Amino acid sequence: MQKERDTRPVVLVAEPQALPGMWLEDVLTDAGCAVSGPYGTCMEASETLDEAPPDFAVISTDLNRGPGFSLACALRRQGIPFALIAGNASVPRAFSDVPTFDRLFDARDVVAAVTARCPVRVDRRACPMAARIAAGEDVALDQCPPACRS
Repeated sequence: MQKERDTRPVVLVAEPQALPGMWLEDVLTDAGCAVSGPYGTCMEASETLDEAPPDFAVISTDLNRGPGFSLACALRRQGIPFALIAGNASVPRAFSDVPTFDRLFDARDVVAAVTARCPVRVDRRACPMAARIAAGEDVALDQCPPACRS
C-alpha cells in the first residue's frame, strides 16, 4: 500500500506563546497548509530547516531566548519567503520588503501573505451554518469556518 504524498505547502510557525501559536496553526491548516511548529525559539525552528525546509514561515520577532531575526536571516539565505509578527518591536530595514503584522491581525491577512508566495489548494466546502442563516436564526459569525469567508 502506497502512502499518498502530502502536497500541501508547509508553513513554519515560530511563535513562543501557546494560544497564538495554536491559533496560527488552525488558521493555516484550515487554509490548506501543513504546519511545522509552532516553535518557541530560533534554535528549535532552525534545526528543522535543513531536513524539512518549509515553503513559507511566519515568525514572531519576540521569541523565547531572543528575537526571531536570526531565523529570518537563515530563511532568507535559503530563499524561503516569510512574514514577521512584530507587534511594537522595531524591524530592521533589511526586512522592509517582508510582510509585517501587529500582534493583533486578521487571519485573512496571514493567509493572503502565504498564498501570495506559495500555491495553496483551497478545499471549498458547504457552509455548515447555511441552513441557520437562510432560516434567519442567530449565528456566531466569528465561529464560521474559514472556508465560508470570502
